[in-house]
Amino acid sequence: MTVLVEDSLRLLAGRGVLWITEHPGARDGLPSPAELRDDARVRRMNVHLLAVISPDSALHDAAWRGVNGAVIDLNDGGFAARSSLGSIQRIVATAAQHKARIVILDHPPSLGGDVNDGPMWHPVPSSDIAIPVRYGLSVGEALRVLAPTLPADADLHVVPARGVRRARFWANASKLPWSSPVEEVKSADDLLLAAALLPLEGTAMSIGRGTSYPYAQVGAPWFNPKRVLDELADRPLPGIRFFEERFTPHAPTDGKFDGVNLPGIRMEVLDRALVQTGRLTLDLAWAVWKVHGDSLRLANAERAPGLGPALALVAKGADPDSLVDASLAALVDFQKRARKLQMYR
Repeated sequence: MTVLVEDSLRLLAGRGVLWITEHPGARDGLPSPAELRDDARVRRMNVHLLAVISPDSALHDAAWRGVNGAVIDLNDGGFAARSSLGSIQRIVATAAQHKARIVILDHPPSLGGDVNDGPMWHPVPSSDIAIPVRYGLSVGEALRVLAPTLPADADLHVVPARGVRRARFWANASKLPWSSPVEEVKSADDLLLAAALLPLEGTAMSIGRGTSYPYAQVGAPWFNPKRVLDELADRPLPGIRFFEERFTPHAPTDGKFDGVNLPGIRMEVLDRALVQTGRLTLDLAWAVWKVHGDSLRLANAERAPGLGPALALVAKGADPDSLVDASLAALVDFQKRARKLQMYR
């Protein structure tokens, strides 16, 4: 937002503009989008902020009446479970139909810029372009990868983040204003675990919502921690420590087991550089499924962004590590292509 107002406001000069965001209020020490209406620089450039709307609202043609510009301000986490890439691609296509200029505020990912996790997935379902479930790209970089899916006549501009180095693509390590793409999570280590556990929220397990460690533990009344840990013991999951822990969700947002003391497993990040979120998701799901079978309701996770198809295969008995390893060649190819498109060094 600061870079846009200070350096790139000319892109929207004289235009009626939508501000598209999931967080319309002030955050991280920055003003709310609506407060920009009173900024002298905005008035001087004759920029008219017509409305602040959600990504879903931006997909309706009615939202674009009288509009010829828009700012997309979406905090993409760089991993499938909280990816905004599909929404951004659809919004850009809608804007192009209405001949509106799109300005994207670039957000670096929160889980490292040089680390990718398989398996691969398709953020734009109608396209054959695949990226890893943890892709380590800023929004602007990811759109370069997805360029073939964007309309050729899209009037699209990316405002880069300022003062960001790739080695600091970890939460607030850049010292710039940062907000987590998962509301209850406040650190990079906890976000790593959330990236792995969010695909399992459709199952019959609690993933720790309503506790002091949301997205860092799993459990259920029928859960046998010792047997699940025994199954995990032979799995290559470096950088993570597992241990038994009972927990009691209170007013969990997923409605699971409110007030029930659950047997479970908690996870702790020992070395974030070694954690493979996709492998962690699949190995954990496999271990619980092997011990508890259909009590897990693993098939309910088949719609999880990115990892859903692999989880559906695990529910049929597939080996999770084989599913990840099968994507290694595609992962290496992606890394080679993405390196040429990087905006930050």
